[in-house]
Amino acid sequence: MAERTAVSKQEIYDAVEAREDDIVEFLREFVAIDTENPPGRNYREGAEFLGEAMADRGYDTETIEVPDDVVAEHYPDRTDHERVNVLGRKSGDADSEGERDDDGPHVHFTGHFDVVPAGEDWTYDPYDPVVEDGRLYGRGSSDMKSGIAASLFAVDALEAAGVDLRGSVTQSMTVDEETGGFTGLGHLVDEGYISPENTDYCVYTECFDSSRICLGHRGVLKFHVTARGEKAHGCMAHDGANAVMAMNDFLTRVGEYEDELHERTTDLPVTPAESRNADISATMVDAGYSENVIPDRCRATFYRVLVPGETVESAREEIRDLMDAAESATGHGFDYEEIMFAEPASVPEDCEVGRAYTDNILDFYDETDPVVSPGSDDQRFVVNDAGIEECIVYGPGLLDQAHVVDEYVPIEEVVTAAKVMAASTADLMGVTE
Repeated sequence: MAERTAVSKQEIYDAVEAREDDIVEFLREFVAIDTENPPGRNYREGAEFLGEAMADRGYDTETIEVPDDVVAEHYPDRTDHERVNVLGRKSGDADSEGERDDDGPHVHFTGHFDVVPAGEDWTYDPYDPVVEDGRLYGRGSSDMKSGIAASLFAVDALEAAGVDLRGSVTQSMTVDEETGGFTGLGHLVDEGYISPENTDYCVYTECFDSSRICLGHRGVLKFHVTARGEKAHGCMAHDGANAVMAMNDFLTRVGEYEDELHERTTDLPVTPAESRNADISATMVDAGYSENVIPDRCRATFYRVLVPGETVESAREEIRDLMDAAESATGHGFDYEEIMFAEPASVPEDCEVGRAYTDNILDFYDETDPVVSPGSDDQRFVVNDAGIEECIVYGPGLLDQAHVVDEYVPIEEVVTAAKVMAASTADLMGVTE
C-alpha cells in the first residue's frame, strides 16, 4: 500500500461542526419514528430509515430479520411484531494506486433504536421532535438515538476531513434492548456478525454523556415466585391453605437475604456510588379473588441486581434455597418463573479503546473518570458472549434523561460525542497526526 496522509484532530473537529445542522435534521427524522418497546412497534420502518442512511454513505448494508422461532423463544407474547436489525460495513478507502486497505483494525459501532413507551404528561409531542434552547426533545433523543446519530456523523466527518480509513468501520442498529436485547444485539452475536474475527474494537453508543466512558454494568435477574395454597371460604379458613401468608414467610426471608446482598460490594466505579452493592427488590405482588375467599395463589415479582463477580446461576441457586426454606416452614409449594437475565460485564480501564476515548474526551473536559452502569445493557453480549474485551460504552445522551417525560438531548452533547468518536476512531486506525 502507498503511504497514507495523516490529518489533524482540529480538521476532524471542524468537519463535525460543519455538520451540526445535518445532525439535528437527521435526529429529528429518526426520533419521529415511533419504535416503542414493548411491543416492538415500527421496527422495519426504523431499520429501513437507518439502512438507507448508511447506503447513501457508501456502507454495504444488510437487513437482519430475526426468525419467528427465535422471537417466540424470547418473547412468546409478541410474535405478531417482527424483529428487524440492520448492519452496514465500510471498508478502508482506496489509495491513489486503487488499492483498498482492509488490513487495519475493524471498528464496530452499535446501538439500539427501540425506545420505551412515551407515556403521558409530555409538554412536547414525543414523536414530533422540537429543538428549543439547544435541546432536542423527543422519546429516544437521549436513550439512545442520539448515540446512533453521533457514530454515523463521526465517520462522515472523518471522510470529509480527508482521513484515509484503514481496516473497516461497521455500524449496527438493533432492537429490543429495552426488553433484554436477545433478538437484537444478542442475535447478531449469536449469528457471528460480531466476533473476534471481524471486530477489534467495539463502541456501544448508549447514553452516559460525552464526558466519560463506561466500562461495564451490573447484572440483573427478573423473576416471579408463586406460593401455592388451597381455596376456602373466609369463614372457614381452616379448610384452605392461605397462599398470601405463605408468601409473607418467603418475603421475610427475602428481606434477610437483602441485608446479606448489601454486604456484597464492588470496587468498580458503579455510578451512583450507592449502587455499588448487590440488591433485591420485590416489585409487584398479586393475589386474591375476593375479601371472603382464602387465596390459593400469591405471585410476587422480584428484581435481583448482581455486581460483577456474581453470576446469574449462583443467584438462581440462592433464590431456590430461600424457596426450599419457605416451603419447609409453611408446608406450601413454591414455583419459580424467570422473566429475563443479564450477566454482569466489565472490561479493564486500560483497554486500548478506552484509552483512546479517554485521551480525546480530555480535549473537551478538564477531567474524566470511567464509570460502570448500575443497570444492564447490550454490552454484555459483546464482552461475555462474543469474547471481545476491547468494548466500551460511550454516547452523548444523558443518563438522567432515559425513560423520563419530556426526554431531551443537548445538541452540543451530540456534536461533542461525534468529535470524540471520530478522533478516537482515527487514533485506533493510526491516521492522525
